[in-house]
Amino acid sequence: MNKACMLKVDIYQTLEDRGNDEEIESHGPYKCLCHSSNGLLKKGVKEPWLGEGYYFWDTRIEDAYWWGSVAYPTAGYVVCHTTYDQYSPFLFDMVGRVDHYEEFIKCAAYIKSQKNLERISFPTVLAFLKKHADFPYKAIRVHPMPKYVKDDGIYFPGKSLVISEIAKIQICFFDNTMWMSEYKIVDKKSAFANQTI
Repeated sequence: MNKACMLKVDIYQTLEDRGNDEEIESHGPYKCLCHSSNGLLKKGVKEPWLGEGYYFWDTRIEDAYWWGSVAYPTAGYVVCHTTYDQYSPFLFDMVGRVDHYEEFIKCAAYIKSQKNLERISFPTVLAFLKKHADFPYKAIRVHPMPKYVKDDGIYFPGKSLVISEIAKIQICFFDNTMWMSEYKIVDKKSAFANQTI
């Protein structure tokens, strides 16, 4: 691929600190599975909401720290870094490509109309696309938004539209073929760092 058509972007994966740094760097990144080691379906914050895959935070290491404090508050965590090509033709980019976003929304509307539903989960739509559409992608990039939208205090003329905060962009890689650089631990936070005495 022509290097002029590439955009190398930093991405971060947060893992529970199990004292296995060498193993992490030689065997990572790690895939998030739908079932836990005891065979039960994962629920809550550990549920892979984009399906099984390798989950990373796009660009901002602060998002990896946030996830570590949410997912591993008692064990501590490590933050690992690598890079990927954000212009890859194998990235289904719902953040940077309006056509990808529209395709997803149209698919969701189709499923809802076929099943007579008012609402549908993101993983259901993604699974349908993977199975029934021409979906050659190896990763998906999304910007989940809370039900409230925080604005950055920047408004357009007329003051009825604002620029909203772009927070916590996440990428789920379906396989391990898109990373461009070595996977390394860049920081560790012990469980004790979040506790007060």
